[in-house]
Amino acid sequence: HPVVELATLVDFRATVVSFRGGHLDGDRLAGADEVISTSPREVSDLRDWDDNTYAIVMTHNFVDDRLTLDALLETPVPYIGLMGPRKRFSEMREAFSEEDRTFTEAELDRIYTPIGVDLGGDSPYQIAYSIVAELLAVANGRDPGHLAERAVPIHD
Repeated sequence: HPVVELATLVDFRATVVSFRGGHLDGDRLAGADEVISTSPREVSDLRDWDDNTYAIVMTHNFVDDRLTLDALLETPVPYIGLMGPRKRFSEMREAFSEEDRTFTEAELDRIYTPIGVDLGGDSPYQIAYSIVAELLAVANGRDPGHLAERAVPIHD
C-alpha cells in the first residue's frame, strides 16, 4: 500500500498484479489505478508493455519472484525492482543457472536489487519512499545522489 500511495502522489499510474486471486484486499489497494489477478508466468501477457513502464516485484515468494522476473524480462520494461537482499538474488541466479538460464548484461542492467535508494529507514513508508525515489531517478534519467554534489543545475 505505501508504494502504491507514494507512486501515485508523484504521478505514476499504479497497477497492482496479485497472484492470490480472491485474497485481494480492496481497501489496502484503494489507491491503485488497476488491480489484476493472474499467475506469474502470465505477467508478460497482461498488456502492451513499453519502455515507460516500471515494475516492482514484491511477492515475498521465491518461486513467484523467479517466474515474474523471467516474464518481465520478456518485455521492454527498463526497470524491474526486486525486493529482498542481494543474497536472495544470487540464489535466484543459481536456480536459473541450474535450468541453463543465464542473464545478459542488458537484462542485468534492467534489474534493480535490492530495490530502492539508501535512506536508512526500515518502516513500510520509509521503504516505500526509498523505492519511489529510485523509480523517479530512473524515470527521469538520473542516478540517485545528493543534490549538493551536483555540479550542473538541477533543472534544464
